[in-house]
Amino acid sequence: MNEVALRWSSRKFWAAMVWQTVLVWLLATGRLPVAAFESLTWLLLGGYFVGNIGQKWLLKGES
Repeated sequence: MNEVALRWSSRKFWAAMVWQTVLVWLLATGRLPVAAFESLTWLLLGGYFVGNIGQKWLLKGES
């Protein structure tokens, strides 16, 4: 599988997309304040970033 296909089939990526969709829906329906939306979005992005870096670091250690 090529790199683009691997990136788009990542469980971390799709989990982040699903949770971001939930956050946007909650914001749009007025159930989530803007400040909470911003904080949760930053946490989601940070978790995704740390997960990717951690995975690359662990896989590099196996080689």
